[in-house]
Amino acid sequence: GGIFPQEPWRGDSSTLHDEEDPRTLEVRDARQAASPLTLRRSGFELRHWPSAVVDFYNDDLIRSQYYPETAELVRAACGAEDVFVFQHMRRDSSALNKESGGARNAAEAKAHGAVQRVHADYTPENGPRKLRELAEAGVVSEREIAHRRWSIVNVWRSIDAEQPVRAQPLAVLDASTVAAEDTFTYALVMDEAEPPLVGFNNGVGFSERHAWYYYPHMLSCGTRRRCSSTRTSYDGTAPLEGPRFVFHTALGDTGGGGEAAAP
Repeated sequence: GGIFPQEPWRGDSSTLHDEEDPRTLEVRDARQAASPLTLRRSGFELRHWPSAVVDFYNDDLIRSQYYPETAELVRAACGAEDVFVFQHMRRDSSALNKESGGARNAAEAKAHGAVQRVHADYTPENGPRKLRELAEAGVVSEREIAHRRWSIVNVWRSIDAEQPVRAQPLAVLDASTVAAEDTFTYALVMDEAEPPLVGFNNGVGFSERHAWYYYPHMLSCGTRRRCSSTRTSYDGTAPLEGPRFVFHTALGDTGGGGEAAAP
């Protein structure tokens, strides 16, 4: 399935309204943060985690080698008893998507365009639904998820062994600066599907209190590999400690300095 649950769209697409609020704001260098940025407090952190994968465009290697590596990373970062890796996606700033030129990503594409829309992937409603989908697909068992706290965790890594990331780097919003009233749910209608589908995502409005960060010039070569983890949390039993949703986007023009556009 997709990243988030989808269902048939039976509405009238002509009635949909997509209103964006572009802002130019400061996006700070996370390595220079006054205090450490951690999963528990801010919803994301940077970790050194080398990989043995030599070809990140080989999906068989991704599943056989990188999935176990990622599970160990998440286990170390979150203290989880069990980790199940269920999906991966490559992002390429040269690829187009709906946010950049109206192109449509094929599900089987080798890489997809960076998403320049602030989002958190899941909502309070479809996060638990995604877990049920994974149980129905046999990725996890009902026994393993019953009466247990759980989270959906995103892991990003640069896969370019030659050049650091410069175009459209990942930016993350410090979850400790977000209030519940800042957030909203929005629909994503996929008219190109047959039949048309709709999914729902988590958005956040602009606030002067928000603190955005990114890690400039991330690399994937030798001992300089880095990956960034963020957590989108859901819980079937009791409130989790730390952030529940972590908003992120691909930056626009960084201008070589400390300011960038975050749509």
